[in-house]
Amino acid sequence: MTLRGRLLVTAMVFSVLLAGTTAWLVTDWTLHRHGEGHAHEHGDADFHGWMHEHLDITPEQHEKLEPIEAEFEAQRVRLKTTIRDAGLEVAATISEDQVDDARLKSALERLNKAQGELQRLTLDHFFAMKRYLRPAQASKLVEWTHDSIAREP
Repeated sequence: MTLRGRLLVTAMVFSVLLAGTTAWLVTDWTLHRHGEGHAHEHGDADFHGWMHEHLDITPEQHEKLEPIEAEFEAQRVRLKTTIRDAGLEVAATISEDQVDDARLKSALERLNKAQGELQRLTLDHFFAMKRYLRPAQASKLVEWTHDSIAREP
């Protein structure tokens, strides 16, 4: 592989890492992390529990939010699987003696597309939920989301 090809592969790998980190931050921190502690495993119950504990969700709101949560989770799982599979293909491709540029480009495009979709899905989910909250509840959700994104790792 030429020097130019190696530089291109290196730039693409760093782009993938940056995009992956961004997708993880938006998805994981926005929906599952709040407070000062840092746990390694977060379940869907974390955000759901936080909503009920801090937002005083009414039964009517819960009924409206539940389908939004279920749809988001199904799409999130699908996209996380796509991201994992494309990442594995990138890793396998760059570890070959002769890097197949077309295969690498294809895997990177799938990876970047899925990461972008996940970021957009997460923000759409946030705004969909916000529509069903009272102004004080929405303000707390915005504050929680802001703090989760802005908090340093």
